[in-house]
Amino acid sequence: MNRTETIAKYAAMMMELPYSVGEAPDIYLKHDGRIYCTADGADFRNITERDVLDITSDSSLEKDVLKESRDINALIVCATPYLSICMESGREIPAVLDDMAQIVGQKVRIVPYRKRPVASALGSASAVMVQGKYALCAGRNLYEAYTVMTVLEKSAEVILKAMVIGGARPLGAADCRIQRMFYRRKYSKAEKEHKDDTEG
Repeated sequence: MNRTETIAKYAAMMMELPYSVGEAPDIYLKHDGRIYCTADGADFRNITERDVLDITSDSSLEKDVLKESRDINALIVCATPYLSICMESGREIPAVLDDMAQIVGQKVRIVPYRKRPVASALGSASAVMVQGKYALCAGRNLYEAYTVMTVLEKSAEVILKAMVIGGARPLGAADCRIQRMFYRRKYSKAEKEHKDDTEG
């Protein structure tokens, strides 16, 4: 697949989820040394070539974070329902599920809309909540970024619903580090290679 086909595939998948991904979702992709982004107002059910913009020379926080990262090649901007509640209430999201510990990290923080804190947060987890705006879900490819988004929404739902029974118990820091390391080095290496092949 070329870059437009890859972006169109994941944009359509986002629209097929049983919940909203927000009023203004975006997809950013680093490809062959260039940075691409979906156009404002693009129909995610039918992304075409004109909906994918080369923003390599533009100035934006998301583009700069993506360009300067060695490990991140894709970003999804979203505001899913339970995630939005956490952002609005100032609630950070700790890992209470194994899949979040592995795929996202120990904790997703809320940071101001500035490049340094956003980049720092993405250095320790695969997602960050930006104050008053949205979440950024990151990956080595769009498959990973999409998976981060769905796992993060599920984790936010668990945390919020568990509040009525006394709250969910976060996993320990050491346990999270071990699970994350295993996922990144073992399980997801073969998966990444496969996805990179299929996504070009």
